[in-house]
Formats: sequence, structure tokens, C-alpha cells
Amino acid sequence: MIIHFSILAVILSISFLWEKGTKSNKIKFPNYVMPLIPWLIIFGYIAFLAAMRTEMNDTSVYVASFKNTPGTIQSALNVLIGDSKDKGFYFFTEIFKMFISDNYHMWFAFFSFIESFCFIYILRKESVSIFDSCFFFFASTLYYNYFSMMRQWFAAALFFLAFKWLKQRKFIPYLLMCLCAAQFHNSAYVCIPIYFLVHDKPFCNKQLIYAFIIAIMLLVLNPLLETLENSSSTYSYVFDTMSQNTGSSPIRIIIAAVPVILSFLEAKTISIINNKTLNIVLNLSIINLILNIVATFTSGLYLIRMSVYFNIFNMLLFPFLLEIILKGNNKKIIKTGFFVFYLLFFVYQMSHQGSWGYSSDILGKYY
Repeated sequence: MIIHFSILAVILSISFLWEKGTKSNKIKFPNYVMPLIPWLIIFGYIAFLAAMRTEMNDTSVYVASFKNTPGTIQSALNVLIGDSKDKGFYFFTEIFKMFISDNYHMWFAFFSFIESFCFIYILRKESVSIFDSCFFFFASTLYYNYFSMMRQWFAAALFFLAFKWLKQRKFIPYLLMCLCAAQFHNSAYVCIPIYFLVHDKPFCNKQLIYAFIIAIMLLVLNPLLETLENSSSTYSYVFDTMSQNTGSSPIRIIIAAVPVILSFLEAKTISIINNKTLNIVLNLSIINLILNIVATFTSGLYLIRMSVYFNIFNMLLFPFLLEIILKGNNKKIIKTGFFVFYLLFFVYQMSHQGSWGYSSDILGKYY
């Protein structure tokens, strides 16, 4: 527990020093780029903890995989010519062990710090508030993905970096980044068509039609995956996951709905402002909500893991809503409710999942 709350302590400390000035500058000057240091301290600390871990969730599986990696030219070539999925992850693991280090902590650090770079690069340019962005990253438990689902989290970080080209409407570099992400976790292929679905004003008729189409497609995803499973073993891990019928917690729907509901209540203001970043991240948040709703009525787990690609953009949406869109007497009440609500969710989620522990053969074990 102490390790996890130490992350919140770092966020609070850095926000106390940098929040007021950076937020004021960003609101006055939309093109203002925040200083590197505060973001580097926060995300660098999380990356450091991720690098030092030994036994958390699926960490032991990745440690064993790394130790069993030959780290030879021949084995690297075998990855490229083989029919296995996520070739990028395993190829770079071979190269890393061959030329950089055979220490798995260094391997974890390599991926963790690249992930942090992706988040920092976009957040410095697009976020309105250090505290709002980082608090959501913490309280939503998104940060915990640094310690779990290593391949998909790396792909999600690359997709977050692709926001640069998504905003600029540069499809080719966006496509290349999504294809790169898919080499680390093939679920990232779903991010490619998203390019065509998020540029219109939120809640307009076209976006509502898109939302309906996405929901229908997700509802029929399960039988389609069953067909794929019968024809290609590459997708069997997806089929097995979705066939568990575990479902998604309704609490996740509430969590995903909060930014969308707040945005809907302020739809007129959002339409008038017509900010490109705000429009895109809100549309991505709506997709995240749809994924969570559909996951509740299907097998759930796989779709919930897919939602991480879109949930991360709430790091940009919430600061916009809390600092720019909301006005009047309700602003303080809603902001207070946001912090209390998400902190309670954090405690519930960590307790429910039994995720308070932290284990490292270097830093020690904490419960």
C-alpha cells in the first residue's frame, strides 16, 4: 500500500510546486508547452518502480520469458520468420538481451521509460492541468498497467503518442504508429479505423451514428471471434478470454460515464469552443464508455482490456472539463466530487483486486 500511495504523494508534491503557474499559462496561451521536470519526476518515478518489480500480477511470467529468451541472432530471425503474434515485442527482447543487458530489471526499465516518454510528450503539450491529469492517471488505476499487461500497455502508450498525428489529421504517420503498436500487441489494430471516427463535433448526428455502429459491431464480436478461432490459432487466446463470460463490473460503466455525462451537460459550451483536442478526446471517451457498456453484456474481459486504448485520453479530457468548460458555483462542487469519487474508486478497485502489494528483490516487499 505504501508504494502505491507514494505515487500519489509525488503527484501532490509536484502539483503543489508547479500546478498554479503551468495551468494559468496553458489557459491563457493554448500553445504553451509545460516544463519537462514535473512530468519527468512523476512518470519517471512510476517507471522506476515498474523497472524494479519482481512479483506483481503477470510479472513472473514475463521474467521467466525473458530468462528463457536465447538472445541470439538466429533466435531473433526465427521470431521474424515465424507465425507467432506480437513479433515486435519478442524481436526487441531478443535484441535487448543480445546487445544491451541480460538483467530483466533493465529490460523492464527499457519499456517503462519509453512508455513514460510517450505520455510526457503528449501531456506537456495538450494537458491543461498537471494535477488533474496525473490524479486521474493514479485514481483510475491506469498507472497500475506499468506493473501488468506489459505488451498491451506498451502498445497503448504508442497509441497515446499517435495522438500527435491524429490531431494533425496526418493519416500515414498515424497508421505507421498504430501498425508499430500492433507488433507489440495485436489488439492495437483496432486503433486504425478510429482515425475516421473522432474528428467531428461530439454529440452531433454523425457521431451518434458512429456510436451506434460501434456498439453493434462490438455486440457481434463474440461470434465472429468464435469463427476466427476455428480458422486460425492466432486468435485463440482472444476466443478463450472472451468465452469465460466473466462480464464487466457495472462500476466501470459508472466510472467511464462520468466524463461523458459532464460533457453532455456542457455540450453547448463545448460546441461553441470547438477545440480540436477536446473534440477528439471526448469522442474517444465516448468509445471507451461504449466498450464498457457492451462488455457488461458479453464476456467482458477482453473488451475491458481494449478500453485502455481510449481511457488514457481521459487524462486530457478531465482537465479540459474541470478547468475550462465548467463555470459558476457548481465548478468547485463538481471538482471536489471528482476527486472524492475517483479516490474512493481507487481504494475499492485496489482492495477488490488485491493489488496493494509491491514486490522487488531490490527495494523489498510491501503490503
